[in-house]
Amino acid sequence: MNDETNQTSGTQNAGSAPIADDSAISEEFTMLKQELEESQNKLKEMTNITQHALADLQNFRRRSEEERTSFVTYANADLLNELLPVLESMNKALAHEPKDAEWIKGAEATMKQFQSALLKRNLTPIEAQNQPFNPKIHEALMVSSGPKDQVMEEYEKGYMLGDKVLKRSRVRVGNGSS
Repeated sequence: MNDETNQTSGTQNAGSAPIADDSAISEEFTMLKQELEESQNKLKEMTNITQHALADLQNFRRRSEEERTSFVTYANADLLNELLPVLESMNKALAHEPKDAEWIKGAEATMKQFQSALLKRNLTPIEAQNQPFNPKIHEALMVSSGPKDQVMEEYEKGYMLGDKVLKRSRVRVGNGSS
């Protein structure tokens, strides 16, 4: 009987130990599961923060590039504004032909070179003659007979730098009477 008692006690001990171990394992499993869920939530939060930071960085780079492009385009606007009267004077000088044909050829070549340099800097003349009047790019100096709101004559050429008006064209506009 002693052997049976020992076996029974051993069985009970062996049987009861796993029960205690099962609850400890269950508690540890629950704790590990909570830690895993917390870690996953933190990872999701950090991923979300990282995605927002990356989007902000990409937007910053895009805005910086747009600002840089705009700055480069308009950095020389003051210089070009100072050169516009020179351009107009050269146009007027060429309109009055002197007697020397060589002077005309030289002045025309100089004018073409100057205009080419300005075009490279994105300075373009505004087309005005026979165009619809647009107060954003035209300045009406006079109104006379002719098709309503149409530029009849251009007194001074206007210029744009990219999409910015540097100087509006000075024009005479039709009032709708014949």
